[in-house]
Amino acid sequence: MNTREPLWIPLAARSLTRRDAVRVAIFGTANLALLGRAAAQTTSTQAPAPTPAVPPAPRVPADFMLDLPGVPVQTIPTGVLAQKGNVRAWPALQGVSIAQVEIPTGTERAPHLHTNTPELAVILSGTARAGFQNDAKEWMEVDLQAGQCVYFPLGWPHWLRNTGPGPLTAYFNYAHELPATVELPPTS
Repeated sequence: MNTREPLWIPLAARSLTRRDAVRVAIFGTANLALLGRAAAQTTSTQAPAPTPAVPPAPRVPADFMLDLPGVPVQTIPTGVLAQKGNVRAWPALQGVSIAQVEIPTGTERAPHLHTNTPELAVILSGTARAGFQNDAKEWMEVDLQAGQCVYFPLGWPHWLRNTGPGPLTAYFNYAHELPATVELPPTS
């Protein structure tokens, strides 16, 4: 005959076996993660995620794609060429944007920061060195090659330098349809 008390009896009203204590620890730990996630979602000071935009009817497949190489080229500081896939080029975008960037040999995307979005840079071709400044005002650098990414948190100053013999091509991905950029003085 099983004399163990059921798990649903309040803990204060019964003694725990070692096995029950382990169960409580495991289930409690698992639930803390879920509760913390729920609390973070309900207490966030950020605006809620925008409702995805859908092109007006009638919809055709072309409404859901953008020919990024067909977007006009813009020159940004230090001679970097950018084709920006943002809400201005593609009104259907909400909450995200992308830029295809070409950094000439021996140059860099000058130091800057974004006030409304983090950035994820994906190196498509060439080699690069990325620099970013953390909250403690310390500069960190990483070397990158094709297929690698670097993440720049919201508000952190950063730059990307072409360290290879040819052009550096990268995609810059943003969590905002119109990234706000603040240009900064050179780091050296």
